Amino acid sequence: DNFGQNLIINPRGGQLYRWQPSSGVGTRATLLSAIGGANKVPTKALQVITSETDRHLIVLGADPLSGGNRTGVVDPMLVAFSDQENELQFEPLTTNTAGSVRLSSGSQIIGGVKSRQEIVIFTDTSVYSMQFVGPPFTFAVNLIDNSTGLIGPKAAVTAPGGVYFMSYDSFYVYSGGVQKLPCSVKNYVFRDEDNGLNVDQAYKVFGFTNKEHNEVGWFYPSKKENNNDNDEVNRYVIYNYATNIWYYGQLVRTAWLDSGVESFPQAVGAPYLYQHEVGFNDDGAAMQNVFIESSDLDLGDGESFAFLSRIIPDIKFLGSGNVKLITKQRDFPGEDPATETSNSTISPTTKQVFIRSRGRQFILRIQSTDQPDDTGTGWRLGATRLDLRTDGRR
Repeated sequence: DNFGQNLIINPRGGQLYRWQPSSGVGTRATLLSAIGGANKVPTKALQVITSETDRHLIVLGADPLSGGNRTGVVDPMLVAFSDQENELQFEPLTTNTAGSVRLSSGSQIIGGVKSRQEIVIFTDTSVYSMQFVGPPFTFAVNLIDNSTGLIGPKAAVTAPGGVYFMSYDSFYVYSGGVQKLPCSVKNYVFRDEDNGLNVDQAYKVFGFTNKEHNEVGWFYPSKKENNNDNDEVNRYVIYNYATNIWYYGQLVRTAWLDSGVESFPQAVGAPYLYQHEVGFNDDGAAMQNVFIESSDLDLGDGESFAFLSRIIPDIKFLGSGNVKLITKQRDFPGEDPATETSNSTISPTTKQVFIRSRGRQFILRIQSTDQPDDTGTGWRLGATRLDLRTDGRR
């Protein structure tokens, strides 16, 4: 995290370092405890975070003081904080605001994020709020919820609606209190045999924001990739907090920076740095295997079969090119996969598509044509209209 212009670095479970921009990019960071004027600086920690309004450096999972010296062993529930305006002074004195507090609910601190006038700290079982109150206590640390924890150190993000975080079996938001988010894709993310989260690699989960599109999301490693065991991040799930809609997909990214410092989001997918939300192509080439697919559509909760005869696509093209409109149907809810019944090319001049499909449930899918010359294809989906009529109960 940044402490003013200085960058404070803490490899999880390791030592603390400081890098100053005045030293130049060719100069390595310096061990914080070895800098002149450093006093009782933690030598091991799980995470560092700056309380920006009052300018304290907060160290989560710091090694405690014993006999006047740091032990060199992480205390997974100890929160230490520096003197105000001084990231080098950690000895608690009557003349400063340095100190520490040990959390009680949980077995270890997983992570923490900044949110308006507070620091939100997560253990493996609980959520705490840490707020500056001034001398003599400096900070007030309050237990907010002891029924859910954070799944990984980077699985919480701050967005306009609060702090969104991923736990072990669901997603939550903290905005003064903790609430579970209704999630239509929870089984897919947490329980699917192939696409679900690989819990053995849960610490690789990281949250991200895309505020331009009202999104928060999480990249995570699934259990399998191409039917093989998988240990690395390869999927994402996104929640749009403006529309309360969930969606998911496949993408390899290991770090993300939202727009703000840069004009567009930046992300890492080794060995490249990617710029997102720019244009409609994949680094100059046409996008491949890109699609959006609906859930099952039916009439009367599937009590009757239906006949689909016509589709009026409401697609606004933002660039050149075409897309594919595919329909699928199934006769019974447990029938998997659904049967493809039509595959039509939609261009900017397409008004309607005539098809013949009968089933209990239907699925609409719009996808890329996967043609190398279909570059610059951008589109926005509106209210697609279907000609559906009841076609019997058997």
